[in-house]
Amino acid sequence: MDEDQYRNTYKDIVTRQCVYEKAINSRQTSCQQANKIRLADREAVACLSQDACDQCTDFLQTLRSKSLFALKLQNHSGPLPHAKEIKVQMGSIIGLALDNGIQTDKTAKIENIHKLLSMSLANYTTLDNLPYEELMRSIVNFEGRPKRKSRKK
Repeated sequence: MDEDQYRNTYKDIVTRQCVYEKAINSRQTSCQQANKIRLADREAVACLSQDACDQCTDFLQTLRSKSLFALKLQNHSGPLPHAKEIKVQMGSIIGLALDNGIQTDKTAKIENIHKLLSMSLANYTTLDNLPYEELMRSIVNFEGRPKRKSRKK
């Protein structure tokens, strides 16, 4: 399947893309609202709920704009580079978990992004009131998988 055909099929099948797709596909987290779809040799993640999708989208957009300085990006527009996007997604999820009293470590999988965000919104009422200072610390401190060493031929 060529890339254009893949993108067109993706758009037809995934009507509501999960904004945490990269984090979910990294197998470090999951969500009760996520619907994994196998397409060609890849996995796509759709969101089952428009409300959940809107909530996560608003949260992630706010995080991206607030984290530019922490990620050492200036005047950045458009999508974040993959590693930085994973850092924002996973760092924020870990930050929310810690804020909600859920202990995490490098091997623990955070099971439900939507429930975690809903718990935080129940405590803080609105996205604007969330503890972004602590979330930024989690984002900055998040370390992705180490790079693989290339094999010598």
